[in-house]
This record gives sequence, structure tokens and C-alpha cells, in this order.
Amino acid sequence: MKKIISLVLVVVMVMGCISLIACGGGGEGDGTAPPANGGTTPSDGDGTPSEETLGEILGRGAGIDSVKYDMLITAPGAPTVTQTIWVKQNKMRTEMTEQEEPIIILVDFDAGTMYMYMPEQNMAMKVDFGQAAKSAVEEAQSIPNYNPHIIGTETRDGKVCLVAEYTVEQVTVKMWIWKEHGFPIRIETTTTEGKTIIEFKNIEFVDIPDSKFELPPGVQVM
Repeated sequence: MKKIISLVLVVVMVMGCISLIACGGGGEGDGTAPPANGGTTPSDGDGTPSEETLGEILGRGAGIDSVKYDMLITAPGAPTVTQTIWVKQNKMRTEMTEQEEPIIILVDFDAGTMYMYMPEQNMAMKVDFGQAAKSAVEEAQSIPNYNPHIIGTETRDGKVCLVAEYTVEQVTVKMWIWKEHGFPIRIETTTTEGKTIIEFKNIEFVDIPDSKFELPPGVQVM
């Protein structure tokens, strides 16, 4: 039981940190979305206007219904954390390893529920839904709320990205958004404590069965 409690505390702490990192300190803006290009003219880095605005690129991301990806988080003074994430509509599954034990997080945003499932224990715990992190799609879609500055275009991992930056609550967030799909490739969050980097890799726009977001039959729920 002590190990289970320890796992819960560690995982909840990790999920909470991800939420703060990705949201730039937890700010929600003023609730009014400014022009999608942040009031600036996007450029391709050489001073020439780009063909598409941020709003047009994010429009593609808004249509993503089902996606799987790996998320790598590198924070100052901490080892890199790797998670595999499945998202379908308003449900999300996150798989990670803590203390050499696989952990699965199941979130239903419509129902407002989050479960931490431990396969080796055949046990699940209902945890605070407020700790649920946003999906990569949601992170990109929220960026217009922060009046971003469009820096230009950059290619990462063979993907042409629009680069946008904003500051909220003394936290600077820089995001690389894959133009073809309106999906983030990299997020850099800079605070007084240093720079945290979130990278999204092995992105697959595939159909995911509904069972992926459900607890297996016979699991003991605490």
C-alpha cells in the first residue's frame, strides 16, 4: 500500500507540473482571443510574409479527431520524462513508467474524471481531475488567447513549423506548430529557474479504438 500511495503522489506531481509548464504558469489569458496572428504579419524568417496565418494553421489542428504521440519533457535538474499519449475526441490515455512500474492515466474531459491505472497491481484509483494536463492539440489551440508574437518559420524533424512566442505571468513560452497539421512539435517554457522543453515525436494520426480509454474488466477501483 505504501508503494501505491508513493506512486500516486509521484504521478499526480508529474501531471501537475506538466499542466503548469504547458500553460506557461497556469495563466488563462483574459478570455478574449485576439487576432490569430497576434497583431503581427507572419514571416518565413527572411522578412517575407508567409502564405498562411496562425489561425489558418490552427484550423487544421482543430479538425484532429484521433492522434497518438510521444511526449518528452526535459526540465532543469531533472531526467527526461517520456510519455506515450493517445487522444480521441475528448478522451486521453497517457502511459508512463514510475519506479519501474507501468502507469496508465485515463482522462474523460466530458465526464470530468481521471483514473490512474496500475496494470501490475490490477488496481485503479480515481484522482483529482483538476490535475489533468491538456492534450497537444489543446495546447496549440489555446495559443491565440495569449496574444502571441509570430517569429517565423523553421523546419524541425523534417516538419515545416510556424514559430510563435508569448509571455504570461513572467513566463515565456515558445511553440513550434507543424503547418501541415496545426500540431505542436516543440514547446519551450522559460522561467527564472531555467528552460523546460517539451517535444512531441512519433506523431500518428490514426483511428484509436474506444477500448483504449477504458479500464479493463475486473480492475479494482479505489
